[in-house]
Amino acid sequence: MISRTAVLLAVLSATLFAAVTIAGADHSWNGYHWPGDKLSPTVVNKAASPLYNVPAAVSEWANLGTPISPTLVSGRKGDIAVSEGFSPFWLGLARVFVEGGHITSAEVKLNTRLLKSYGPLVADHVLCQELGHVLGLDHNRDGAIGGSPDDSCMNDQGHLGQYTSPNGHDTDQLNVIYGHADSGGGATSASAPSSNGVWITVHVFGIE
Repeated sequence: MISRTAVLLAVLSATLFAAVTIAGADHSWNGYHWPGDKLSPTVVNKAASPLYNVPAAVSEWANLGTPISPTLVSGRKGDIAVSEGFSPFWLGLARVFVEGGHITSAEVKLNTRLLKSYGPLVADHVLCQELGHVLGLDHNRDGAIGGSPDDSCMNDQGHLGQYTSPNGHDTDQLNVIYGHADSGGGATSASAPSSNGVWITVHVFGIE
């Protein structure tokens, strides 16, 4: 259960083959989604390292043809901030600011110090997945969540750096999440907890 002040942590190692117990083909993230009047969230790139191709990653999600289409903008202010950070425990993380069940802003943090040792494919994988999380997606992992096919960057379980792009099932799921009328005034998903003005860490891309 998520309280209004709790931080939701989904700490999952990218290289462990742990059993996943969530069943079904739905891989939305707990019902959280952007409101209907904000389906072109702006993305600002604050990451200085050449390890990341943020414009290409944003374009991959925007070009899926779903109702939500992130847009890269210049400057320092945007709805989604991509920046660098460090922790000995994660390669990347995604946080969303939630008001009334809606995502109103988000951030992606990338651990450059560790990702340099993993290489560009892993960096692409982590960036792609964290962007998917802040758009409202959970994992699509080896058929246990998200069904098939699971050759998506939203699959990290034992596939570190192998899949660096979203796939057709991610497209289908975003169409399900955003393919409905939404006034922007409240959560339309019954599963989305009502939270007012709280940052929630929706995913931590773990390491060994």
